[in-house]
Amino acid sequence: MTQAELAAPGEPRRLARRVDRAWLGGVCAGLAEHLGLAPVLVRALFVTVAAWKLVGVGLYLLFWLALPPIEEAHDAPGLDAHSRRGMRTVDSLAVPRGVDLGQGIALALLAAGLLWLVQQIGWGLPAWWLIAGLAAASGLGLIWYQADRIVPTRGESDGWGRWVAPVAAHWSSVMALASGLVLLGLSVAAAAFAMPQLGTVGALTAIVGCVVVLLGLVAAPWALRVRRALGRAREAKLLSDARADMAAHLHDSVLQTLALIQRQASDPRAVVRLARRQERQLRQWLYGAPADAETLGDALREAAQAVEDDFPVSVECVLVGDAPLTPGLAELVKAAREAMVNAAKHSGAPDVDVYAEVADDTVEVFIRDRGRGFDPDAVADDRMGVRGSILERMTRHHGVARIRSDAERGTEVSLEMRR
Repeated sequence: MTQAELAAPGEPRRLARRVDRAWLGGVCAGLAEHLGLAPVLVRALFVTVAAWKLVGVGLYLLFWLALPPIEEAHDAPGLDAHSRRGMRTVDSLAVPRGVDLGQGIALALLAAGLLWLVQQIGWGLPAWWLIAGLAAASGLGLIWYQADRIVPTRGESDGWGRWVAPVAAHWSSVMALASGLVLLGLSVAAAAFAMPQLGTVGALTAIVGCVVVLLGLVAAPWALRVRRALGRAREAKLLSDARADMAAHLHDSVLQTLALIQRQASDPRAVVRLARRQERQLRQWLYGAPADAETLGDALREAAQAVEDDFPVSVECVLVGDAPLTPGLAELVKAAREAMVNAAKHSGAPDVDVYAEVADDTVEVFIRDRGRGFDPDAVADDRMGVRGSILERMTRHHGVARIRSDAERGTEVSLEMRR
């Protein structure tokens, strides 16, 4: 089963070369997988087009350069760890497959027959140009094949051994590269024989141009390989940095909070408060700093969260409807926050309830606790928390504040303002 078959149903197939299933460069295998066809059909199509003036050969080489080799997709760390670093036998999607001998012989005979037929009809290339093209394509194929498969080795030798050891380790690849260069030389010589009318100077100029072009084509896959390796290194560095940042943040926040929870395990309310505060901090870190509140509901929730962070109480907000945060409603939120702070500081209640209802023309907010009440009339004039920050603030902004407090039922602050 291929990686494309394992992908999600709606995920598009990626067009890339399948080097793991390649006979040569993996172009036909990659195109077949992308188009949902059998690879032998795509190979037969390239062979057919190649018989006419080697057009198919040029297209194949162009796709070889343009398409990146497919990369092995790694699962998430938890899933990827099921192999126990190779200690378990797992199915691999990148097991190289050999050339099907029967298909290879059939396609070779088809190519030879079509090429002979096209040449006999007179639709093909002149003989020397045909030889030059076949030699150049064969040489480039040999060299590019090695570029996809040579794995760099690190030797421990010093001096000349550092240069000799990699050559000895890849002697077959070195021989293939040398053979490819010889074939490219033959292609240049054949091209020179195909241009006798240019004269000595013209032929020499054409040969130099062909050599420069061929050297550029020889180096192209190696340059692309280095570029892709650098891109993978940058991605790995970014991923490593992101993991390090996450580990540092988890250590500085989540792990510290868990340690505090262990120490206060006997106090359920403290545990809840720490957990809720950590949840808000983690959400803020994951999704970015929240924007300024734009609605009444957002502003009330932010005020409740701030009170929970500062005091060992739980503030529950219930909102019916919502409205844009106007300057007047912003003052109402400040009065509500002061009422929450007073309840958290003086009532002794573990919970504070906030209920807001938005009608077409009015907004009402109720802050209630079930702690020890107080006498609003007995509040001293210098105590600005109730008188200045709640009652007088609401009056200044054309609102109404009412306070009902009872020693048995606790305190309720109702705030009302027209929209």
